[in-house]
Amino acid sequence: MNKDEAFRLERLKGEAKLASALLALPEGRIFCGLLLEETGFLRNSARDSPAPEDTYFREGERNVGQRVFEMLWSAGGAAPLSCMAEYGEWLAQAEERALASSDGAGRELYEC
Repeated sequence: MNKDEAFRLERLKGEAKLASALLALPEGRIFCGLLLEETGFLRNSARDSPAPEDTYFREGERNVGQRVFEMLWSAGGAAPLSCMAEYGEWLAQAEERALASSDGAGRELYEC
């Protein structure tokens, strides 16, 4: 193993450790789900606009989502899918709280 391969292996181990720490917290899992959703990881890049620049931009976002997905996968197998499910549940609860509040907006929206 050469120096570059050793560095890459150590970096991957470190990333897995960081991702594991994030996955240990409910807020961390929800945040990871949010990242995956916001990057459009599971959506087609060629949508909504015929302009190629828009597609290129969304493809860049998807690349970030793919990297996050890979880091989460290395930390806990099906963890990225669980994160996405938890984010969906959190979002539904946040929408319910917002509808139930008198003014429709409040800091309770961001509670976990």
